[in-house]
Amino acid sequence: MSPPPGGAPPREGAEPDAAADADAYATRRADALARLADGDADAAFADFRWALWERDAAAPLAPDRLADGLGVLARIVVAMGQRELAELCARASTDVQDPDLLYELGYELIEVGLPAIAITVLRRCLEVVPGSEQVVAELVVALERRLRYRDAAALLAGYPDLTASSFTCRYHQAFAALMSGDLATARAVAARLGPADDDQGFMAARVGAMLARADRVAAVTSLDGRDLRGWHLVITGGVLLHRSPHGFDDGMTGRYAWLQDSAALVHTGLRRLREVLAAWRVAPPCIYAPPGRDHEIVAAAAAAVLDLPVAPWPAVGVPAPGLVVAYDLADVPWRDLERLIDRRPGQVLFAHASRWVEDGAIAPDVTTLLHQSVVPPWGAQLVVGPDGEPRRAEADPRPVEAIAADVIAAAPLAGDDLAADDLAGLAALVAAAGAPDVGRRERLWGGSPVPSNRFE
Repeated sequence: MSPPPGGAPPREGAEPDAAADADAYATRRADALARLADGDADAAFADFRWALWERDAAAPLAPDRLADGLGVLARIVVAMGQRELAELCARASTDVQDPDLLYELGYELIEVGLPAIAITVLRRCLEVVPGSEQVVAELVVALERRLRYRDAAALLAGYPDLTASSFTCRYHQAFAALMSGDLATARAVAARLGPADDDQGFMAARVGAMLARADRVAAVTSLDGRDLRGWHLVITGGVLLHRSPHGFDDGMTGRYAWLQDSAALVHTGLRRLREVLAAWRVAPPCIYAPPGRDHEIVAAAAAAVLDLPVAPWPAVGVPAPGLVVAYDLADVPWRDLERLIDRRPGQVLFAHASRWVEDGAIAPDVTTLLHQSVVPPWGAQLVVGPDGEPRRAEADPRPVEAIAADVIAAAPLAGDDLAADDLAGLAALVAAAGAPDVGRRERLWGGSPVPSNRFE
């Protein structure tokens, strides 16, 4: 996705030039209001949202700029039908000294999926009420949603009294350290978490499980700033089968941004899944596919690769024992996904594609690749027409079985497509990690200690 008119978003953490920043704000404001006047609230928002992004934590947005920006945002989001958010923006714009208003707005911005703007609002709130545990904790959540784990860790390090007295702050400090690749700090904080109830115990156990996985695989993988596969296992408990070679050394480090998937990628993932199951000595009796055409296609192809029958998705209860096969868990309805939160005996969960830019409800035990946006091989992909112009092709309308047969007939990845895969390293990691234990699955956390470029 290209940046909207008005230029690229500000780089978070970049120090702004005051004059240029004022000019850029005035331009965005004018352009956004012009689009709003033309009746295009979505375009107005797409342009103006950058104006409220934090650019330098050491120099928060000036109160008068924040007040004006929230007033403009209120006008835009009410036209988008977000009346509750618009009311909060409007109220906060009249008094950016009111910590209750600012906190309520910051919380709502996180809830509606706008953590980048929430960071700016909560940073101002923290100026008004320095050291507030409630505000610090919510600001940390906003930073984590933006995958700014190092910034979250730095923020908490600045409040030693809070981390000493607050379990919530200690938990986030340990988690942010882990997601930043700082195992030493994570271990030190984890040792003094001291959970006081079952909920806190669950949170402490999550950190403990991540650290245990790091210890388990430390001898076979580097766990450095380029070890996408190793950190994926530590953070989510899942195995990543394929690392993208495209832009690996130019900021992507094994993840895909916008991907038009291929039958070769799906076939390769299924063949490697077979190897993982063999290494773990796991022999599922059948395959289950959650409802949905994409999942059913991958499951049908998996049935051929693994020589297993496909069993009907149960109307009630849990699909186990067996191998649950999905294309992308982000496309599985919650009523079906929640049945997979707890890993049952004899159950393995495979998803071909996993979205890495935001948190998912659960992580698959095995996934082929990480993406920001993906179009299935049989979906409406972008193609070049006879006139040389790009166009959107129609999705493949054929039956599931016919498309699955094409997947199996496709040659697996070869040559340069394997340049980043390190199959010996994958095998060593799979052996060291071992088959996942029965119990609650980890969330599919957005990001990791390995940074990657992404499109906004």
